[in-house]
Amino acid sequence: MENKKNYWCYRIDTRHISFFKEELEQGRLRQGWGYDQNQDLRHPERIDVGTKRNLPMFQRVKKGDILLVPQLPSWGEVAVVEATADWDTGYDFQISDQYGDYGHIFPAQLIKSFSRHSSNVSGNIRSTLKNPSRFWNINHYKEDVEKIITTDDEKLKQTQTYQDRFESSVVAVFNQTEFSNQLYQKLNEQFTREEWEYALVYGLKELFPFYEIDRIGGRSEAQHGTDILVKLPSLTSQYQYAIAIQVKDYSGGVGTQVIAQIDKANELNNENLKLIDKIVIVTKAEKELNAKLLENSQDIKFIFAEDLREILTEIGKKIIGKSNT
Repeated sequence: MENKKNYWCYRIDTRHISFFKEELEQGRLRQGWGYDQNQDLRHPERIDVGTKRNLPMFQRVKKGDILLVPQLPSWGEVAVVEATADWDTGYDFQISDQYGDYGHIFPAQLIKSFSRHSSNVSGNIRSTLKNPSRFWNINHYKEDVEKIITTDDEKLKQTQTYQDRFESSVVAVFNQTEFSNQLYQKLNEQFTREEWEYALVYGLKELFPFYEIDRIGGRSEAQHGTDILVKLPSLTSQYQYAIAIQVKDYSGGVGTQVIAQIDKANELNNENLKLIDKIVIVTKAEKELNAKLLENSQDIKFIFAEDLREILTEIGKKIIGKSNT
């Protein structure tokens, strides 16, 4: 009996589009959070929390399934990719020598690509491509995907917008990696731990202008383990959602005491506030040296130096954009 074909969307790290394109041309669809041999998905008993986010694709994608991959083979395009084997059996793990990550390798081939703004692409597809998730199912849009597959390639690329062409040109000349590293280094020179709290409040407000973001350190921090509190609106007016953030400027290995500290944030729960996330930002430590912290049973999330660089890069681009308007 022939297996049912499934349809998926799949995101890549858009900082290295050329790398992902070259790998796909060799039949390898790469995925991030694969910087350590212990993150091999064939050994789920030893992988960390971040890597577990890749397990659904490893377990569910089968030979013949179709995946839409935004920003591949170039910015503004979407690749249509076919799985050439079941991903749980055709999977390989080999860390990129160039980037020290992207070790997850799935068997796939490029069928075609299209502009998301083409008049031959349905509103359903354009809408689902806005989903920020790493991997999600779109079986309910299978007819829309099949129409793309059967449509002439030229028709799928006819209406690339001015915005797409502008963004593609910016990406071609903007060295985001260099910008990210220099910005991170400069900010570490400028700020101590307490100063980081103020700086991050400012930066997060730039990224999320409609959220309520405040520094609540000092004496109160000892009670609830929170340096920064982010409040989000709920669907009802009865309460707000909250994200508690603790900031540490540690380097090297980080002790487990930070888990006990941020866990005090549970005290913030009350009839007006529902805590939905606890995050520890460690400004200098690398996650490779602190993999055990990612596996904590309290579901506390950690942002280490590498991920902080990405956040600071987005903040930096926002600030640059404001200064030029």
